[in-house]
Formats: sequence, structure tokens, C-alpha cells
Amino acid sequence: MGHLFRHQEGETAAPAIANIPTPSASTIDYDWVLISGFIIVLTQVGFAFIEAGSVRYKNSQSIVIKVILGLFLTILIWWLFGYGFAFGYDFQTNFMGGTKLGGANWEANQYGNDYTNFVFRASGAAIAVSVLSGAAAERMTFLAWSILTIVYAGFIYAGLAHWTLAQGWLTTLGYKDFSGAGVVFFAAGVAGLVVTVLLKPRRFRFDPNTTLQFQRHSPIYIAFGSILVFAGWLFYNGGIVAQGANSKYTQGLVAVNTLIAGATGGFFAFIIRYFQNETTSLVALSRGIISALVAVSAATDDMKPWTAFIYGLLAAVLYSVLAKVIPKVHIDDPVEVVPVFLGNGFLGIFLSAFFDTKAGVFYGFGAKLLGMQLLGLLIIFVWVAFFVLITLLVLKGFGVLRIDADTESVGIDKAHCLGEAIVFANQIDEVPLVQKAEMVQLGNSQVGSGFRPGFR
Repeated sequence: MGHLFRHQEGETAAPAIANIPTPSASTIDYDWVLISGFIIVLTQVGFAFIEAGSVRYKNSQSIVIKVILGLFLTILIWWLFGYGFAFGYDFQTNFMGGTKLGGANWEANQYGNDYTNFVFRASGAAIAVSVLSGAAAERMTFLAWSILTIVYAGFIYAGLAHWTLAQGWLTTLGYKDFSGAGVVFFAAGVAGLVVTVLLKPRRFRFDPNTTLQFQRHSPIYIAFGSILVFAGWLFYNGGIVAQGANSKYTQGLVAVNTLIAGATGGFFAFIIRYFQNETTSLVALSRGIISALVAVSAATDDMKPWTAFIYGLLAAVLYSVLAKVIPKVHIDDPVEVVPVFLGNGFLGIFLSAFFDTKAGVFYGFGAKLLGMQLLGLLIIFVWVAFFVLITLLVLKGFGVLRIDADTESVGIDKAHCLGEAIVFANQIDEVPLVQKAEMVQLGNSQVGSGFRPGFR
């Protein structure tokens, strides 16, 4: 992209723009990152909608509780030690930070701002936890979920962040990941795969003789949530880019690539599902958006807009294939964490080895980046799978991992959440003194036309 920067440097700014006072770079940086962090927190609303719409109605309230609980626990754990593990000084061990725990020795000066960085990075960690909550849908206890959140956000993800987002040893080796296609989304997908496999399917989910319905209760919720996440993703990717005169092009490029990829992924996932089932699917349209956003996050700042289109197209194809394959191997994944996040996190990191304009194979830089990307994915997979598996086995050993059969039958909402998500009041006859003959007369009138058999 260097030639594009040089092209801009040679242009003369318009007088109207030139007369606007330019804030200092540090002020713009911190303000933009802080605002982006605020917006990213709001994407939790989107994830709550997506996950509530993806489960059966009787568990929709409980999954929203898990999303919100995960957000709050992540913020607290990152304040206590997660942020320190990720961005503290590691005493040259290259493993994990050991300073800045509990907010100690946080700084805000010309060299950096721990307070602003915490807001942005903790909100990003909460996204990873929200993804993981989808894999635990309808089966995991609140206690187990809380413990898993603490371990994942405070240790597993924090370690990955130190190795990559904090310019740690994995990044130094040559692994590239712009905003977390690997370290955030692929990692959460790996964790989700381990969770859903160890929890085993919902009762009777793959029983050919069952009469139970396992349909998502609200595709509209999924669509609403996906649009909210799409909007928030612009700030998630955009917040990574330092603001200022020298990064205006990159900031715009990141936004354009994010939009193109998301739109392409949603459109083609919709088209593919139509040819697969000969019917439209709001769920496929919505999942395609998120799948493409995951993939393009690997190198949004170092790709051409036409490359973002390719990312979106391939993400839609991969999602459509995996969404069909995963149920066939009896993996119960209600929110489709594996097809959307694991699959497309891998895809994004893999494709970046070819399409990255500064180090990709197609730009004459050889296969070094490809090797580093595959190595990075392998390290992430092993690190996440091992510690998530250990955590779940311990919880299973204590008998607190999975809800009991009775709770699963009646629904977590009724069993543990004081009732279903929406309580409909019993219908009461609004005209109890009206006699039957008068009801018939009302039924023939304009006023009574709204009454129907079985109204009460």
C-alpha cells in the first residue's frame, strides 16, 4: 500500500479542509479508540439477539443471561488480572505479563494510555466470550459458564493477546492478524467446538424417532442482532487503526473492506442456501454477514477492496458447506459457532498469506507468511483446546458442567429464571355481562368483528 500513501502525499488539500485546526495525534488516537470501545460494548446487544433467536424459546432468557454475565465477568477479570497478563511486562519470559494487575501502575502519557486501551481490549475480549456462550447454549449450568468465562477471558485469551495483540513473540516471528480473525474468533470457535462436543447434543437432538422440535425460535432476532454486530464491527476494525493525518487512507480502507466483505458474505450465503433448499433463509443471510466479517478481520488493512469481495464470497461458501456438514456428524451447535467462527477464522488467516499486499504470496513475497500463519493457527488451536478441555473435565468431575435432564426438558428459563422470557397474561373476557345472543349480534357488527371463536 506504500504507493497509495505516496500518491496521497503528493496531493494538495482543499482550502476548506486546510483551515480546520488539526488536533494532536495523541488526542485523536485516544478519543477514537475510547469511542470505538464504547460502541463495541454495544455489540453485546447484537450477540444477545443472535443467540436468543438461535435457541428454542424455553431457553432464550437463559442464553441472554449468559451473554450479559460473560460481559460483566470479563470486564472484572480483565481489570483484576486479564489486562495485566495481556499487556503487562513479562520480564522477558515472552509468556504472559505480570504487571498492571488490578489497575496498578496504569499510565496515561505520550507513550500510551492503559485506561483507553483497557476499554477497547476488554470489550474485544467480551466479544470472544459471547461467541463461546453460543456453543454452551441450552446445556451448560450458570456456575460452569461463569468459571469457564473467568478461565477463558482471564487466562487463555489473555495469553493469546500477549503473544499477538501486544506485539509478543508470535507476532515477532511473523504471524499477522489485524484485528483477531485468529486470536479472537478462530480461538473462540476452537473453544466452542470443545465445549459443544464435551457437553454432547441436547437430548433427542439426533434421535430419528423424536417428535421434539429443535428449530430456532426467532430468525428475526438473529437478523436484528447481525445488523447490530455488523455496525459495531466497523468500530471494532476501525478502532485498531491509529488516527491522524498519516492513517486516513488506512482508516477508510478498513471501513470499505469491512462493508464490502459483510455485504458479499450475506448476499452469497443467502443465494447459496436458496439453491440448496429452494427457499429463502433469513438465518443464512445473517450468518453470512458475520462469517465474512470474521474472515476479513485477518488483514482488513492490507488488502484491496476486490480482495474483500473474494473473502466475503469464500466465507459464504465455507459457512454454507460447514452448516450442512456439522449436524451430519452429530455435533450440536445451535448458534453455529463452528461454521461461522472456527471455519472462517481459519479461512481469513489462511487467505491473508496470499492476499496481504505487504507480505502475501500473490504480491511476490514468497511463502514465508503462509508458514507463519499456519504455525500461528496450530499454536492457537493447541493452546485453546488443551486448557478449555482441562477446565471442562474438572467441572464435569464435580458434576456441575451440564444441566440435568429435568431442567433440559422443561427449559432453563422455567427451571432457573423465574419463568419464560415473555409471559403472556391469561385472556379475560372483556364483556362478561354480554349474553350469548348479544355476542352474536356484536359479531355481526363492525365493533364486534374483532371477536373470534376461542377468544377467551
